[in-house]
Amino acid sequence: MGEKEKETGMGKVYQGVLGGFSGKLGMVVGYTWRGRPCIRVYRHAINYPNTELQQKQRDWFVSMVRFAAQANGALRLGFRQQSLDAQMTEGNYFVMKNKQHFHREEGVVRVDYGQLKIAAGSAADVYFKQPRFEQDETVRVGFEKNSMSLHASGDDSVYLYIYAPGLGAGILSAAATRRSKQVALRLPTAWAGHEVHIYGFVVDKEGRASNSTYIGMGRVSHYEERGRYMPVDSQWQEFVDLAESSNKTPEPKAATTTADGGGRAKEGDDPPGIP
Repeated sequence: MGEKEKETGMGKVYQGVLGGFSGKLGMVVGYTWRGRPCIRVYRHAINYPNTELQQKQRDWFVSMVRFAAQANGALRLGFRQQSLDAQMTEGNYFVMKNKQHFHREEGVVRVDYGQLKIAAGSAADVYFKQPRFEQDETVRVGFEKNSMSLHASGDDSVYLYIYAPGLGAGILSAAATRRSKQVALRLPTAWAGHEVHIYGFVVDKEGRASNSTYIGMGRVSHYEERGRYMPVDSQWQEFVDLAESSNKTPEPKAATTTADGGGRAKEGDDPPGIP
């Protein structure tokens, strides 16, 4: 055993009873979060009446937690400092800041995606332009400096976060530099045809995030597969030409006549007026 360390059951106590501990001690669980010793109560079962109101409350809460879980990578960048100051996880901070944008109506949880915030901070943001949905499941967004970012570093990182409600999934882009003036994200082919919501934010060189921007929504385009058609070689082309010529309706041959003294046409001669 290490100095001033005692093992009790499944947990370890450090620096006596007044110090932190890890593991389970009776009904209490000790753990460390961001360098701080923490404890929580462990319950084997929770007794509650499964009322309709509680079901609605759980559905409402679960929808927020699911979004936060999918956006975890973006939230870690966007809410890092705020969650540290509030002594909570980035996911819990997201729920606290956005719970008013989740509504349960007629048995369905509806989300005001345009109002959600996935990043907040003092970093200078950018002016995001309209998204472009390209034909290979790529979403591309241009951006420019705004009045707040005139003196910001060109090496700051710009991110996109794209969420597809129909799939319940989201993807964070790789970082683009502020000086690149555009950021793009290639989505999986399974996302083709799905409606998506797009957010953007900046993280400066000091790790500070900007306030996130809701860029807009759109439908993912699909790139038509290549190689579906057999290449035509010269021998096949000759067959095609022959088939096309055999299917053509022959044009009627013009009769060449000349008028004799009796006014009858005589075959074999050119018609009058044609040299």
